[in-house]
Amino acid sequence: MKFYPRAALLVWLLVLATSAWLISRTPIVADLTAFLPESATANQRLLIDQLRDGVASRLILIALEGDEPKALAEASRKIAAQLDASGLFASVSNGDAALLARERDLLMRHRYLLSPKVTPQRFSEQGLRDALQDSLQILASPLGGMLRTILPADPTGELLQLVAPLAGSGPAMQFGVWFSGDARRALLIAETRATGFDVDRQQQAIDVIKSAAAQFPRIGVLMTGAGVFAAESRQRIEGDAWRLSLIAGIIVALILFAVYRSLLVVALGMLPVATGLLVGIAAVGLAFGSVHGITLGFGATLIGEAADYPSYLFTHVRRNERVGDTLRRVWPTLRLAILTTVFGSAAMLLSSFNGLSQLGVLSFTGVLAAGLVTRWVLPSLAPREFSVFEAAARLPIERVAGARRLRWLIWPAAIVALIFIASRYPAVWSDDLERLSPIAENSKVLDQQLRAQLQAPDVRFLLVARGATQENAQIKSERAVAKLDDWVARGVIAGFDLAARYLPSNDAQLRRRAALPDEAALRSNLAAAMRDTPFQPESFAPFLKDVARARISAPITLADLEGSALALKTRSLLFESGGDWIALIALHGVDEARLRAAAAELADAGIALIDLKAESNAMVNSYRDESLRLVALGVAVIVMVLAIGLRNARAVARVMLPVLLAALIAIAALLALGQLLTLFHLVSLLLVIGIGLNYSLFFHRAPADPEERRRTLLSLLVCSATTLTAFGCLAFSEIPVLRAIGLTVSFGAAASLAIAAALAKPVNL
Repeated sequence: MKFYPRAALLVWLLVLATSAWLISRTPIVADLTAFLPESATANQRLLIDQLRDGVASRLILIALEGDEPKALAEASRKIAAQLDASGLFASVSNGDAALLARERDLLMRHRYLLSPKVTPQRFSEQGLRDALQDSLQILASPLGGMLRTILPADPTGELLQLVAPLAGSGPAMQFGVWFSGDARRALLIAETRATGFDVDRQQQAIDVIKSAAAQFPRIGVLMTGAGVFAAESRQRIEGDAWRLSLIAGIIVALILFAVYRSLLVVALGMLPVATGLLVGIAAVGLAFGSVHGITLGFGATLIGEAADYPSYLFTHVRRNERVGDTLRRVWPTLRLAILTTVFGSAAMLLSSFNGLSQLGVLSFTGVLAAGLVTRWVLPSLAPREFSVFEAAARLPIERVAGARRLRWLIWPAAIVALIFIASRYPAVWSDDLERLSPIAENSKVLDQQLRAQLQAPDVRFLLVARGATQENAQIKSERAVAKLDDWVARGVIAGFDLAARYLPSNDAQLRRRAALPDEAALRSNLAAAMRDTPFQPESFAPFLKDVARARISAPITLADLEGSALALKTRSLLFESGGDWIALIALHGVDEARLRAAAAELADAGIALIDLKAESNAMVNSYRDESLRLVALGVAVIVMVLAIGLRNARAVARVMLPVLLAALIAIAALLALGQLLTLFHLVSLLLVIGIGLNYSLFFHRAPADPEERRRTLLSLLVCSATTLTAFGCLAFSEIPVLRAIGLTVSFGAAASLAIAAALAKPVNL
């Protein structure tokens, strides 16, 4: 018999060591898109692709303010250079042409296949004469110095045609860089190599920007963008969670110490939850290859119920009784409480939502591990003799039993709650993810300001051309350019961007190559065009040479763009998804109403307008509906486990009824407070069901004597006090998600205790 506790301790330590070893080799993923579902509609797959790799999600919009325009312009140049050299950014733009040096060389080399202006007319005598006259005017302007270096090789100005979209029409210029209209802010756009929702790498990029700006103490830096929002959200959530968890932890520890009067017993009470977390995280790592940070946060919440298991054990210890002997008395009820939670959470394993599947694995294995530690490890580590009952004798235990007097209120309250929910249905659900956003309102306003000033791509609307091949998708997008130019002229949009601007289709490149004249015709046309100009015939020898080379060159591919910002930009706008090729057209300066009305003009061309916000809401709502079905399945499994454990249909109904009524009343209370239900409320209701079942099972447990009944009431009072403290603190969070969890569990736990106490069988104390 002595070997058995030692064996349990040895196995426990081995499991802890193995779990720690697995966790040390399991990556913790911060990319929010890794938490999204894998199976979705075509538009939802596109949404996920855009969240992962879309150009709009990778942009950081930067504003410098607080000094004179000249100083701001100088700071803009220096900061842009440092960001460009950091290796974290695919491109950095501030209107300064010097930053486009690498791309300019690449565009110069392939300009005749890339430029949309290349037509036979452009190289005719009249076309060349017009180009030379334009060049003479530019040479006489402040830009003449730059043109003078490239004019001999590019008299038709193809490079300028290609560089202009790269630099962007942009905002106003001051001292050679972008400024806001009132000249108070110097503006930059930085495109990160990391996706917008790779929070760790986005935070690195943000830190580099702040570090570069710190060398200018008089200048303040403002930033916005998807990556900035993701990093800001994580900081706010972590900060709020840590602050509230610290407050709750201190209060819970004080409650437990007041009951146990032993720091050792309080510490032992933490072992099941700690073990459950380690085992759960290791299991998720084994099953999925990585663990998402969101899984850790919500998983810790879901297995928080396991923190009650030691309390149910320790509060039942009699004077001069060993913990092992106590366990034999309470284990049948505690075991059933553990198994209902374990098998109830197993329903989440069936979810096609990757995030819920991870939560299911963590909850299933974590609660099971916590229960096993309570059963096999705690009796071996607990003090030989201790009793908490006398230390807690002054707690209002009788008030719990006295709740039976209020049982007549339960059914009217449940009926009112049901009628209230039914009257609101289906408007009880939140269909807008923005309601859960932790982003501060001033950050949203700044984003709107900078996005308008910088003409950054719209983060909501995209035009999509689909094709069986890359070439087919590109050709469709190219055919839309004329209509898009018309939209710009009409004010429907302020501008657009597409992959064909950087990598045209083979069809377009071959047409442009065919438009180039042979050397004899070009030389003749050029000579005629130069009459009555100051240009010398030999001045354009590089031009003749480059055109001759372009006439025999092969169409360029994505491989030719490697090593430049053009490759990344092209990949973000042209990619394969779900077996189709997608050519995106990014928009900026969108007039939403006019865009929706005009979208039909491109339908015949096979180009569709997609509202990413609507798609994201639809995707999350579809998984909310799936979660509802899984919760129902979980409840059905719990009923089956109870039926096996209790072997009495009436007993099963008596145990389940308080839980279901509490969930109903909790939902009504949330709606009455103006909360609309989301996926996070549903996940929290799983915890409410687990906690409520524990209460109901222990109230249903037949006590051996009046003292045992009082100990059961004490355990329920202690567990409910710690639960309400922990989740009550979350209810005061400024973060909508944390507040949703806190309110749901607080209302549900309080209602579960009250209803279970009111419906419990009468017992004389």
